[in-house]
Amino acid sequence: MDKQQYDALKKEFPILPDYAHINHEFELSLIDQEEFLLRAIKRKIGEKMEPILDILERAITPDPNSFTDMYECRCFTNGDKKQLLDVFRHLMEHYRLLIETDLITEDQTDADTIRKIHDLWASEKKQAIPFIRKIRQCWQKHVEPKEILEYLG
Repeated sequence: MDKQQYDALKKEFPILPDYAHINHEFELSLIDQEEFLLRAIKRKIGEKMEPILDILERAITPDPNSFTDMYECRCFTNGDKKQLLDVFRHLMEHYRLLIETDLITEDQTDADTIRKIHDLWASEKKQAIPFIRKIRQCWQKHVEPKEILEYLG
């Protein structure tokens, strides 16, 4: 999707955010279809949200059979997990909105949803970044082999 195609959509649905910003955040220029562009935009937004939701969910409720999940979840205090749950809940609500509006298949609803999630995204990603960073930094800490072997059983 190029700027010209998006501008045509924006003319029909003025509520849509500016192309430069939404493209920067959700890579709309990688959309190569020409039909159902609003739905394609929502799917690009969902693609960006999915891995973040997955990581946050595993930090909140780790799979006890996953070494990675168990290793990473120990980096969070109960207070961290409470804040993480708030971010997760808010993102998940809007991710489910994407799915709901995919079932509704109304262009105006799609445009409204795109705007709503675009506006939400800036604040929610700022809240998610420290948690993602903490997970990455967790891997920088040296863990005694004995601790790992105890986990493995």
